[in-house]
Amino acid sequence: MIDTVGTRPAAPRRYLQSHEREAQIVERAIELFALKGFAVSTRDIAAHCGVTQPLLYRYFPNKQALIDRIYREVYLSRWNPEWETLIRDRSRPIRDRLVAYFESYTEAITANEWVRIFMFGAMEEPQINQRYLSMLHDRILCPILEEVRADLGLPPPSPERQAIELEVVWALHSSFFYIGVRRWIYRLPVPADMPTVVDTRVRAFLAGMRAIAVA
Repeated sequence: MIDTVGTRPAAPRRYLQSHEREAQIVERAIELFALKGFAVSTRDIAAHCGVTQPLLYRYFPNKQALIDRIYREVYLSRWNPEWETLIRDRSRPIRDRLVAYFESYTEAITANEWVRIFMFGAMEEPQINQRYLSMLHDRILCPILEEVRADLGLPPPSPERQAIELEVVWALHSSFFYIGVRRWIYRLPVPADMPTVVDTRVRAFLAGMRAIAVA
């Protein structure tokens, strides 16, 4: 006689709806790309997602289609349109606007999968980074420069001057992404008091821009 004390029948596998299966594939593909980059094969992707290749192709006809979806999930879904409004809200001091923006932005983009996929993308799928950075340039960096110059009472710069000053804005903005790189790529400790870090960097940036304007 077989002893069945303490055993129970295995729970039946729940059937996933089509949209649930697709979301699961995307979630696990993000995990895989963050771990190994974009050079993995569709066979590897299917195995990691726990599906067959034919089923994977039912949702994503090719690897590029899956990469495009991941771009939307990892980057566009974390983009907050309120950032653009905040930067141009002249009812608030420019320092307050920048601090509020960078606190929110840094929280959104320093997650493990965001940082690692961005780094892999730079080497293996640069069009992902290029699309994102183009949006960042137009919607955030140029407006920051415009608002800082307006706060200093300066007219729009010449194209040559704008290119130079945008480099200063790029340097500030990139410094916050680098915090994520230190944590998830270099595996180094990062500051715990981010509000103070953000405020200090913004004050240094505005002081530098003021010095540039005087010069």
